[in-house]
Amino acid sequence: MKNLIQQTFRKIFKENPSKLSTKALERASNIQRPRAGTPHEWEDYERYLKEFEKEKSD
Repeated sequence: MKNLIQQTFRKIFKENPSKLSTKALERASNIQRPRAGTPHEWEDYERYLKEFEKEKSD
């Protein structure tokens, strides 16, 4: 299933590289440290990092 999703994303990126929806998908697939934002965004980011480390150690 993960490969199917990745193939679909690649197709979308290749066909419409300058569309806003394509750029949003690209940002969502490459989670980075927030540059600014609300405390809620930082809490979500920290929660994501903890879950990522937990999955990585399993």
